Formats: sequence, structure tokens, C-alpha cells
Amino acid sequence: MTTQKTCFNYRYTLLALCLFFMLPTTTLASSLTLSGPESVIKEGYFTVSVHANDINELNRITIEVASDSDFTERTRQFPALGDFKDISLTGFSNGKYYVRARAEDANRQAYVSNTVKITVKHYPLWQALTLFFIGLVIFITLVATLLLLHRQWLHSKQHKHHD
Repeated sequence: MTTQKTCFNYRYTLLALCLFFMLPTTTLASSLTLSGPESVIKEGYFTVSVHANDINELNRITIEVASDSDFTERTRQFPALGDFKDISLTGFSNGKYYVRARAEDANRQAYVSNTVKITVKHYPLWQALTLFFIGLVIFITLVATLLLLHRQWLHSKQHKHHD
């Protein structure tokens, strides 16, 4: 009698598992993939790419940026205008950001992509000012050299006419 109960339990367990795998999903995250930079961003701008694996046409692609991985505090939303798959985002201050894509297909089925973590850490101010002043010195040297050479050329041209 105990053998029949065990077979009975296995049958219901197997039936429950089959029904569980046949349930539809509400959002299809695996069909929409987002890729972004893997290293620390130094400039404050970056590019993310949206790829649709099994979807023919996507409508209303929106890139969502949040300061937490649960997206409870959304900081920005960027709608993709047109049929673009690569989107450049700019204006980010130092910090960690979480980015994902959201889209709909022609049947209004919602898709949510994977989440990409992006860290922004700008160059230090001293480094930017050093590069600026090096450029300034090179510019002043170039202008002064051009002015001196032009003056010498004019002076040598005037001496040739007097001879």
C-alpha cells in the first residue's frame, strides 16, 4: 500500500512540474539584451547597445537609468527616437548607475532587458588643468614663432628691394 502512495505522489509532482513549465511569462527579458561599457567611464558619457534576439520589430525603446539596481529610484529615462540600436548617454556625474532597456513589440508585449552596471569617475581637475596649460603654452609658442618668422620674412624682403 505504501508503494501506491509513492507512485501517486510522483505522478502529481510530475504533472505539477509539467504545468509549471507551460505557464506563460509576462515579461520576456531574454529576448532583449543591453550591452554597455565594462570599464570605468572617465568622460561622463557612454554608449549602450540594444539587441532584440527573437523580435522582428520593437516599438518605444526606452533606456532607464537608476542609482539602485532595483530601479526604485529612477533618475532618468531616455526614449530612443528612430530606429537606433546604439544610444549615447551623456551628462553623468561621478557615481554608480544601473541601466536597462524597456521596449514593446507590435502586439504590445513588454520586454525588459538585462541590467548593466556603469561606474563614472571623471578625470581629476588637476589633470585637466595641466593638459589645458600645456596646450596653452604650445599655442603661444606657435603663434610667437609664426609672428617672428613673418617679421623676418618681411624684413628680408625689404632689404632685397633696397639693393
